[in-house]
Amino acid sequence: MKKFFLLFFLAGTLTLSALSGCATHEYADTTESLIIGAEDLAALMGQDGVVFVDMQSPEDYAVSHLEGAVNIPSSDLVISVPVANMLTSKAKVEEVMGANGISNDSTVIAYDTDKMSASRLLWTLYMYGFDRVKVVNGGFAAIQAAGLTVTDAVPSVTPASFTAGEALGEYNVKMAYVKDFVDNPREGVTLLDVRSDEEYMTEGKIPTAVMYNYLENYYEDGTFKVKEMTRINYKERGIYPEDEIIIYCRSSFRAAPVFVQLYEAGYRNIKLYDGAFLEWSANASNPIELPEGAAAPAKQDAS
Repeated sequence: MKKFFLLFFLAGTLTLSALSGCATHEYADTTESLIIGAEDLAALMGQDGVVFVDMQSPEDYAVSHLEGAVNIPSSDLVISVPVANMLTSKAKVEEVMGANGISNDSTVIAYDTDKMSASRLLWTLYMYGFDRVKVVNGGFAAIQAAGLTVTDAVPSVTPASFTAGEALGEYNVKMAYVKDFVDNPREGVTLLDVRSDEEYMTEGKIPTAVMYNYLENYYEDGTFKVKEMTRINYKERGIYPEDEIIIYCRSSFRAAPVFVQLYEAGYRNIKLYDGAFLEWSANASNPIELPEGAAAPAKQDAS
């Protein structure tokens, strides 16, 4: 059904492109995918150097997880300074990875149950210069649907040595950078707010930001949309692969799967504003754009 829909969708888009002048945009090579299907995991289970990472809470992991998977809840890799869910330190990443048997020669395959945490792990590792990591398409639900063995047994882990690089600024921006862009908008730069429209109505947004709910990057079954559809959807919003794209949500978690999805689709100049709307709105000097007639901002969760 997805393939049929995609062919129909692409056919319509070709017609639309012809009518709009067929602008050409260059996408980066995406031969090496960041996203792996659950159906491809069986061949990797038990292979030396492959570490499956379950991103559930310790309580949920104790109930059921992929056989052989270690547990790294997202809370292990964030700090609450200056606001909740900020990128943790290099030393902490090294400690957590090593304790779970992950070395610099490992291949990490992460899955979650919330459409966010595995992608957040990928972004965190990319930030510290490690790119041997993939996200399971559809998360734990897809693993169960594929008939892979799940268990409550905790695997034996041999600690490893993991060395992180210095945090890479190419994948992250600070509040001052966003403030400068808001004060001095530049062509070819898009500030992308991936919260819901309801949040925009109640909390407002950073001025100039384009609203696009992160859930729009998924099919109904929780798997990522194919890269061809992603390119079309973002192009329709005036967001192109040559642009600098700064993604944020309320904290930084929903922005992470959008980072993965755009990277997968061939975008490369993509960054997270890690402090996100939590940090922005906590500073009284920062402007907030509210829809006309909207009520005063209200507090919501920190995802």
